[in-house]
Amino acid sequence: MYPNHVIPPNAAASSLIPDPSKRGILRETVVELMNEAVGKSTWLCEQFGAGKFSQTFRLTGTWRQYVVRVAPPDSMLQLFYERRMMRQEPDIHRRIQAKIDIPIPEIVHFDFSRKKIDRDFLIMPLLPGTPLSEANLTGSAWDRALSQWGSHIARIHTIVDGQNRFGYLGAHHPMEPQPTWAAAFREMFRLELGDIAAAGIYSPQTAEWALGLLDNRLGLFDHCRTPHLLHGDIWGTNLLVARDGTVTGVLDFDRACWGDIEWDLAVAEYCGVTQPAFWQGYGTRVQTREGEAAIRRLFYLLYEHQKYVIIALSSRRRDPAGARRYASECLDILNNFERTNRPDF
Repeated sequence: MYPNHVIPPNAAASSLIPDPSKRGILRETVVELMNEAVGKSTWLCEQFGAGKFSQTFRLTGTWRQYVVRVAPPDSMLQLFYERRMMRQEPDIHRRIQAKIDIPIPEIVHFDFSRKKIDRDFLIMPLLPGTPLSEANLTGSAWDRALSQWGSHIARIHTIVDGQNRFGYLGAHHPMEPQPTWAAAFREMFRLELGDIAAAGIYSPQTAEWALGLLDNRLGLFDHCRTPHLLHGDIWGTNLLVARDGTVTGVLDFDRACWGDIEWDLAVAEYCGVTQPAFWQGYGTRVQTREGEAAIRRLFYLLYEHQKYVIIALSSRRRDPAGARRYASECLDILNNFERTNRPDF
């Protein structure tokens, strides 16, 4: 059984969050960036969006609207793969646009030099539509959105890395590329456990125990021999739709990874996306609840659930009680798996 090491309930919140308050970028600064990168105009600048990682601004000029996304400061508590992850998006977008036809925005400008501001930022045209999470679609419009989303994700999964590398491969370089998916996912799981241990939620012994449970089944992950492009963040905020459910934009590839499509579809399942209409658009329902696939699904869902330990602790939420809850849920699931060998999540 795991060593039950979680933050004590009476710990002071200020001691649990090592990053300072998120210092925001001012709208006046964003207008200056736009004037220099796109051209001078009388820009109307508004902050918008549901995300709490990057700051997002809508810039309305005389002829066109743009989106400026500004990454958080490096000092914010982040997961290993989140650090400077915006830096992989320009290349991901180029590769997608060269291979398939799906509605993603063109990145018209980006700057990762930190010379103009102390953050990474990029600029894209504003696509039409409303995030699915806010669109209140029902009936045929809802089914249309999920079906088209499934079709777009299936196309994304046809893109493969020509060098046969697995894991997070982007310019942010959070890990070394691996020659197999099994090795890549082990490293991803290890680094995530390390982040949680470094934050004081898991003890080193708990992290080692959890990794050992994966190691005992690592051979089950050798089924994936091709590094497919994986979106990594398939949830309603990252899909833009029209009122009739037509998809107008697929967004936010900053968490993209290369490997097993089952991993990406587990993220979609976790976020409630894998409904019948989604599978209709995807083209085939990937079965992950039986046999060896069920064990992979368990670890993929745990990888997704565990990330909220760090997210809850960071200045995105400042919720140490939530972090303890996520940690306890994950460890209970792993402990049950160790006892019963049943991959229940």
